[in-house]
Amino acid sequence: MSNLTRLMVLGAVHQFQPVHGYFLRQELITWHVDEWANVNPGSIYNALSSLKKDGYVEEHCIETEGKRPERTVYKMTPEGNVEFIRLLRKVIWTVDAFDTKSGMVLTSFMFALSRQEVIEVLEHRVREIDARVKANGYHVEDVAQSETTPLYVREIFELSTTRLKGEKEWTEALLQRLHDGEYSFVGEEPSKRGRHQP
Repeated sequence: MSNLTRLMVLGAVHQFQPVHGYFLRQELITWHVDEWANVNPGSIYNALSSLKKDGYVEEHCIETEGKRPERTVYKMTPEGNVEFIRLLRKVIWTVDAFDTKSGMVLTSFMFALSRQEVIEVLEHRVREIDARVKANGYHVEDVAQSETTPLYVREIFELSTTRLKGEKEWTEALLQRLHDGEYSFVGEEPSKRGRHQP
């Protein structure tokens, strides 16, 4: 099981607990995790089993409803909460020039952190994006000076730069929304505009 699958399933249990695997599977499909996080919906049950074995989730109860098969309902353990936050922080403080996963993870689970930490993460990400854009400029120069690299390879870095600039624009807009008090975070009253109650 990849660390990203581990993080997504732990985070979803954290958000919806107590919860059974079928609900998690259906919910995560609506987040399109199979597309951006490469989380196979069928692997969610295996992830729950592995997380239980590791002591990060535990059985809360067995749910029966009509003639449906029994469903095991899970909740986080204290160790699971620590592991979830550890994995979350490891991902969101990193910007990849060619990958959007860390930004998607941030938007999925920022509610689990304080508003101050999320603001600091976003400010850091803006600086990291600027650094990646600058590095891409040097990569383009390297392509132009190379005697073997085809000139069109520069478009890889141009595409990355364009994507990063779009992410920076979104990040700065989200920062402003958070400064304006949007959403709710750990230690705050639930937002009237959001469904999640941390």
